[in-house]
Amino acid sequence: MPAFPNEEYRARTARLRQQMAERGIDTLLVLNEGNMNYLTGYEGFSDYVPQAALVCQEEEDPWLIVREMDVPCAEASAYLSQSRILSYPEKYVASRQLTAWQPIADIVLKQSKSNRIGVELSGKMLGVKGHAALSKGLGMADFIDGDGIVSGLKGIKSSAELIYMEQAGEIVDRAMEVGRLAIAVGARECDVGAAVSHALYTGMPEFGGWNSRSTISMNVGSPANAVHLTWTDERYKMGCQTNFEIAAFRRRYACALARTVFLGEPSARSRHVHQACVDGFAAAFDAIRAGVTSHDVERAFRREFEPRGVRKESRIGYSIGVDWTDGGPSIQEGDDTVLQANMTFHLIIGVFEKTDGYVFSETIRVTDNGAKSFSNMSRNLLVNH
Repeated sequence: MPAFPNEEYRARTARLRQQMAERGIDTLLVLNEGNMNYLTGYEGFSDYVPQAALVCQEEEDPWLIVREMDVPCAEASAYLSQSRILSYPEKYVASRQLTAWQPIADIVLKQSKSNRIGVELSGKMLGVKGHAALSKGLGMADFIDGDGIVSGLKGIKSSAELIYMEQAGEIVDRAMEVGRLAIAVGARECDVGAAVSHALYTGMPEFGGWNSRSTISMNVGSPANAVHLTWTDERYKMGCQTNFEIAAFRRRYACALARTVFLGEPSARSRHVHQACVDGFAAAFDAIRAGVTSHDVERAFRREFEPRGVRKESRIGYSIGVDWTDGGPSIQEGDDTVLQANMTFHLIIGVFEKTDGYVFSETIRVTDNGAKSFSNMSRNLLVNH
């Protein structure tokens, strides 16, 4: 069943149609699967084939266009009536002679009453060939760029969305603690990863975890300075560190958390990097409130962090929600997005340098009076002996 009441989905589409009108778009082809989920509730995890949500200016509900095999999933998870779930035959899937963009174009032409058509041009399955095939099918040389419209709407979370993220926050805190406690001399990295995975999927007694395609980042080393690596089958030795970056999910809504765990006494440099990251995080956290810009927050971080002599060039945060990164603003230099209440960010201080490796993060919500963390995890240096 859908994650939210019909009224919530229809309110999202109403806001989208207003944004479309401002961009001169009468019909929008939404290709990002997370955006399709946001508008319809569809939970197919099938973005390896062409699929779309079709939003028409004069209609309250979108259309959902999927491969024939995915229709039962769409009927089970989307709020739409069966009549608004359309499909193309399986013969178009992975065919060298046929392209699914042709029947999708046929559906768009049938449902659209205008040639002012917008397309999410960065859609995963569109590509150069897909763009050419869709263009040919629609009889149009070009489309209006529809990228970023739905992502902009996703940035501000409703109270119902925030409940899912709060629940995911409870799960991810527990999973991080499970992972930390599993680290010991002789333990296999994969067993630690399995313990974290079990905690993420089991969830809490009151509510379970949820499915995700996002891997657990669990780089182990001395220092651990590679980003987005996962476990091996090696056994832990004294003197290494583990950089955890994980997220728990509730109905596709993510709450991320990152911590570094040391096995054995950290070096003086590691302690220094830890303190620089935590103090920089705190400065950014304290700067967050409705009305300031992303750039303002990043600048507050830099004022505290840069004098510490630790190099970090990457951004310090990004909008989080559906499918972890939800395509909204980043907290980085030059991003002039004005923060609004109930925006949510993964505020992450990651250092991945030749001689330094450290990661520290929490998922936070913007309020009128400051930032509120979804995590209750300790911010102290984490050391196992």
